[in-house]
Amino acid sequence: MGMPIAFSVVALGLAIQNSNGALSSTALAWVSVGVAGLAAAVLSPAVRSIEMLGDRPIVLILAIGLAVQLGYILTSPAGIYLAGPPDLYDWHHRLVAGAALVAGAGLSFRPWLGRLRMPLVLGIHFALGVWLIKASPSPRIDVYVFHQEAYRALSQHVDPYSLTMPNIYGHSAWYAEGSTAEGRLLVGFLYPPLSLLLAWPGHALGGDYRYSLLAAMTLSGVFLAYARPGRLGPIAATVFLFTPRGLLVLEQGWTEPFVVLLASAVVFCACRAPKILSTALGLLLAVKQYSFFFLPIAPFLLGPSRSIKSGAALVAKAVLVAALVTLPFAFWHLRGFIDSVILYQGRQPFRPDALSYMAWTAKDGIPRLPQWASFAVAFVALVLSSWRAPRTPAGFAAASAFVFVVFFAFAKQAFCNYYFLVLGLGCCALAALHAPAARSK
Repeated sequence: MGMPIAFSVVALGLAIQNSNGALSSTALAWVSVGVAGLAAAVLSPAVRSIEMLGDRPIVLILAIGLAVQLGYILTSPAGIYLAGPPDLYDWHHRLVAGAALVAGAGLSFRPWLGRLRMPLVLGIHFALGVWLIKASPSPRIDVYVFHQEAYRALSQHVDPYSLTMPNIYGHSAWYAEGSTAEGRLLVGFLYPPLSLLLAWPGHALGGDYRYSLLAAMTLSGVFLAYARPGRLGPIAATVFLFTPRGLLVLEQGWTEPFVVLLASAVVFCACRAPKILSTALGLLLAVKQYSFFFLPIAPFLLGPSRSIKSGAALVAKAVLVAALVTLPFAFWHLRGFIDSVILYQGRQPFRPDALSYMAWTAKDGIPRLPQWASFAVAFVALVLSSWRAPRTPAGFAAASAFVFVVFFAFAKQAFCNYYFLVLGLGCCALAALHAPAARSK
């Protein structure tokens, strides 16, 4: 299972690097490689048996991918809205060079730097994120402004789901028809309450909620690196932390890092701390609207010996946790919450620049796929995963990545942040694998 997942993780990173997550033929071809790899990993027992070869082939793929990623990070603009002096990139280049040196130390059979290596990787990643936030203090994107508006409302004891939001673009092409008027978007905060709460420490302590996103990325690396003993976890964590467009995701303020954080925490708990697994899973279900896709395959986390009763108990406890986190905000202004968080998502318009097959067919004159197609293929992927995927934490993460990649690949909207989530889930699967370490001769 590990080899095709490794291919997929690298391919999806290259896809969003190619066009910053917007539609291009090359980017969509890399997405197709990612889809094929995840499908093979989840559905093919013959592919999964390759793990008997040990972790060497997986490490080789990830090492080549990491080298390519670091090259792109070093030579490509880190963001879109960077502003600063001519020597702006000096610290960036130093940190990336340091990351390459330290990451390379972990690829041999006898990694040098020992236990110090992974903390150094994590520290360099966090420092690089701080540099990015300082270099791009005011990105011109609606999600950034929406968070500012939400925290301003909360400081005045106003429910953020009862607001209207500023339309910073001056047009309504990217919003649902009839949802804008007089420079305002006629819905409240568009993300679930837990996402807003997780973003709050960065806003309160650093003046920018993106510090919370950065912390989420780095903590995801911690969970990935230490989910299992061996070298796959640290290498998967390093590949995730230095995926080419990770800094762009941070700059834009997209909230998918919170989903990756909680998904990696769920996998970590399944491997290391099963007593708090239901709590971690409940938080994952509460953090994003599409998190319901995790529910049908959640029992995989309990392992192959699970009973139907234990699987149902895990799901029930997780749903209860999600409800306890969400309902206090929902009932504060129920109508606004339902309209903003639930109904508005279905009203979002088709985006012709989306990195998806739906946008590709529309571009080339083929009749556009129906908007329900993404849910149909995701349902098929869920059924196939429930039938063929391994009943392990790694199987849960791989099946989740497979379901989400086909959902996004056929969706009316699919951009950099969505595929960032998928490659994060793929890294979760790699970190949780039991592939035996190859012996050096």
